[in-house]
Amino acid sequence: MTESGLIQTGIYGLDQIFLGGILKGNVILVEGAAGVGKTLLGLEFIYRGITEHDEPGIIVVFETSPRKLIRDATGFGWNLDELQQRNKLKIIFTSPKVLDQELRSPNSLLLETAAGIGAQRIFIDGISLLRTLATGNGDSGNGVASYRELLQQFIEGLQR
Repeated sequence: MTESGLIQTGIYGLDQIFLGGILKGNVILVEGAAGVGKTLLGLEFIYRGITEHDEPGIIVVFETSPRKLIRDATGFGWNLDELQQRNKLKIIFTSPKVLDQELRSPNSLLLETAAGIGAQRIFIDGISLLRTLATGNGDSGNGVASYRELLQQFIEGLQR
């Protein structure tokens, strides 16, 4: 982290767009259509944090198996297996509902895991799947406010 309180993403060009990096403690939500590179962006954010800034990280996935994620990252020269063996990275495969319960729980295994490796970066892949928790069935309508509330609860849980 820089003296100014900015965390550099390590992603080429992105820190310049963010005027030097992301303020420590901020949460960045990236939404977009399937296939636009959201997962790749998150993976690189975690990978660069570990390898360039010694900031351990956690990747939470809902749909993609950890094995596939590791395989795909290898194509970019990123050895996620090795980072897990060094206890610099944890990849957690779960459901939105379980993650929601974890972040609300005072005895959260996720938060214990984060503290155990000293995680400073967390990437949650597929955050839009939380909409189904907010609405109960994935429909829009009054779920917009509920989705916002759920995101706010997630942010508060992550900041713990």
